[in-house]
Amino acid sequence: METPTIIINGKEIEMQKPKARMWRVVMQFEDVRKNISTTEVVDEYCAIIATAFGVTSDEILDNLNLEDVFPTYMQVLKAVVKNLSDKLAKKNETAEEKI
Repeated sequence: METPTIIINGKEIEMQKPKARMWRVVMQFEDVRKNISTTEVVDEYCAIIATAFGVTSDEILDNLNLEDVFPTYMQVLKAVVKNLSDKLAKKNETAEEKI
């Protein structure tokens, strides 16, 4: 999977490698996402995208086209989940080799 990128003020920015805090933020949001009002959901998506790319929410709100918000959020979600699952798969393979 390619690292997600966004363009802010004409500059391409790659998503930072997910840290444990990013996992927690994304998973907590996924737990409550369906209960967030439609007027707030774009702000919440943009806040998570901002965290993932190391920029401010305002930079995302001012630069990311509305139709790109949800697809970009989904790229972030997939990257975070993939990062964890890849590491778990490697640890399981190593554990099986020792048996």
